Amino acid sequence: MSTRAQVQQRLVSRRSVLEMLADMETEPGARWRMRLLIPGSWPQELHDEGWDWLPSSAVESGSGLTLFTRTVAPAEPEPFLALAPPFPIAEDGEFTDFSQIEALLRERLAVAIILLRLGHYSFGIAEDERLAVHKTGGRYVKNRQRKGGQSAARFVRNREKAVQELFNEVAEVARSRIDAHEGEIDWLVFGGDRNVILQFLKRVQLPGGLEERVAPWRVPVERPGFGELEKAVTSAWSCRLWERPVG
Repeated sequence: MSTRAQVQQRLVSRRSVLEMLADMETEPGARWRMRLLIPGSWPQELHDEGWDWLPSSAVESGSGLTLFTRTVAPAEPEPFLALAPPFPIAEDGEFTDFSQIEALLRERLAVAIILLRLGHYSFGIAEDERLAVHKTGGRYVKNRQRKGGQSAARFVRNREKAVQELFNEVAEVARSRIDAHEGEIDWLVFGGDRNVILQFLKRVQLPGGLEERVAPWRVPVERPGFGELEKAVTSAWSCRLWERPVG
């Protein structure tokens, strides 16, 4: 098994990441170098600097990447940890402290969240990881295709109509809640079935130009509902972590 295959992505809450960074900065005898990479800016020379263990999910991160290198004398600098923030890094840079990524994680944002699977949806607006607006609903959509001539064709038409009605309802709920919300929405986060979300984005127009502010990561969700929406708020502000394998 390759080293890359052994590296597991972890989803870690914003609070836990900030606590981890504080512990790293106060580690006795350790000196740190932090490198920020905007999305799509991975330099190939980093493979020669010891980051070749990172999987493609990290290298191709849609929000960019933060690389932490640790030096504990007399040992050589050691690639230690890679972190993808929930929202994109805006500028490359190298630093000897963590203030830049900490400021990015602490930024106060308003985030709209849409959880969507066929038949069910939840919509929410969260302000700095606090759910301020929420709505859950759904429409029955048959998920099995019948066989046989005109009956099958009619089934497909009825199913497509139900899907479109669901999408229209979600878009209208989002529009009305966003219009009533005071202040601009910074990001839109999706969770649910990837293919359903792609179809939704093709078939409806998002309010307020949100199609330009769709966050790069989908949040994990089972069946949309209020409980899953509360979990999604935490996930929306969470980071993806990849730790260097030991040995």
